Amino acid sequence: MTAESQVTRTFPNEILKFMSSPGGHSLIVRGMAGTGKTTLALQLIEEMAHVQQSYYMSTRVSDQSLFNQFPWLQEKIKEGEILKARKKLRKKADAEMDMEKIMLGLAQIKDELKPERKASPRRELAKLEGNIEVGDEGPATPGGEGEVVVTVGSMMPEIEMAYDVVDRALPERTLVVIDSIDALSEKYGVNASKIINALQRDLVESVGTNVVYVLETPDPLLDYLGDGVIYLSLMRQGERRIRVLDILKLRGCEIKQPQYVYTLLGGRVRTFEYWRYIKPDNPTPFEKIQDPASKIVSTGMKDLDDLIVGGLRKGSLVLLELGKGVPVASTTSIEAAMICSFASHERGVIWVPTKKTSAQDAREEIIGFLTEDQFGKNVRILEPHAATGANREYAMSLEGENISVDMKWQNIQYALQETQQPYLTVAGFDTLESIYGPNVLDGMMDYLSALVNAGGIFLGIATPSAKSLSKLADLAHNHIRMDKISGVTLISGEEPFTHPYAMTPPESGDFRPRLVPIL
Repeated sequence: MTAESQVTRTFPNEILKFMSSPGGHSLIVRGMAGTGKTTLALQLIEEMAHVQQSYYMSTRVSDQSLFNQFPWLQEKIKEGEILKARKKLRKKADAEMDMEKIMLGLAQIKDELKPERKASPRRELAKLEGNIEVGDEGPATPGGEGEVVVTVGSMMPEIEMAYDVVDRALPERTLVVIDSIDALSEKYGVNASKIINALQRDLVESVGTNVVYVLETPDPLLDYLGDGVIYLSLMRQGERRIRVLDILKLRGCEIKQPQYVYTLLGGRVRTFEYWRYIKPDNPTPFEKIQDPASKIVSTGMKDLDDLIVGGLRKGSLVLLELGKGVPVASTTSIEAAMICSFASHERGVIWVPTKKTSAQDAREEIIGFLTEDQFGKNVRILEPHAATGANREYAMSLEGENISVDMKWQNIQYALQETQQPYLTVAGFDTLESIYGPNVLDGMMDYLSALVNAGGIFLGIATPSAKSLSKLADLAHNHIRMDKISGVTLISGEEPFTHPYAMTPPESGDFRPRLVPIL
């Protein structure tokens, strides 16, 4: 997926294909507490609403609690996309239990759900009712063609209502979500495996119903009963937690991306796919971003400004640290954003690209977002033994012997004399250390001091192997870290400390990724 692809899936495509394929399918959703199992189940209903009618049964959460947690759910119910069961016990003279069958907000649908006829006598129903305390279950009772046979029993009215909904929708398919199987099992004293087996035979295999079972435990003991299994977990990343969705199996369906990072932002599941930035064919010119305050400058990315609480204070040293496995190329967007932001204000920029990228190649990545005049006037790229000339006014040569000589403050001021201050310096320490050795930072202290005292910004980019990393972290006023999990690049603030954000593809024609918080 490239940055030119503007459709970023918010829900795993593999799961949608699995649930949409011919026949009935069962899906187990399990995970630790707080991982968003209910959210995932409800969102699956929303994603499948255009394909099939849905029935959601919650055995542990009230309607109002669901509406409070998922504000969008009430609107979907009003639109008739979700059938919701609510239990109501009625005291009758003969002490029978009955189930109120409703569709929230739709009285006419409520009437349709009332059974038109009594269920025929069922041999196994009576047997199960007599043994429900110990969880015994007899063989399934065969039914007529096109009918649903209830093998669980009338003592479980929530399940009976699910069967009624499915029966009335036939031959159309229904998506049934049971949240949760554990609570239902505990309530009636029936093993969860027996409930799943009954639903699997009667609904999934017999009439092609899709059934989702939400399990409150991460235990994999029941995985073999489902056609598909989704596992939600929380991964520790230093002092942060990352939400991870694992697709353990989807019978008969290809799994292209078995693991997703996801967020519960806005009460919805949003997963993130791998993508790689490629410069657009028709770049959108960079629009100047005004300074947030007199002593603050923008990074060139509004989302990044928000991450570091409003922007960069003039006179700041910023460390961009790359975690293990993060390619240096991942920093391109942040480098380009800051360079474009400063150059658009006619402020001077000194740039030592990462990966020892040549001045010409580095320039090509920016041209289009900046005009050639903007770049040529305001940006100077330092490269070893650079060739200079009339068409390469942007290139400055590094002798490569002594960094304090090559980056002498007075020489930099002279090179940028037609630009405004504060200046920006962007330096890839993989490049600097390969030229000057591991102690290059010591030789830059006079330059850094002069730059910071003049209100300039220094952006140092360091990989885990950089010898300068520890000292840069000590000096930095702002410390930003990038990590990669499941192919997704995450960015977070170490100083100031923030939760992680996923970097998602930019708008068409732009280079700046959008940052989505992992909540």
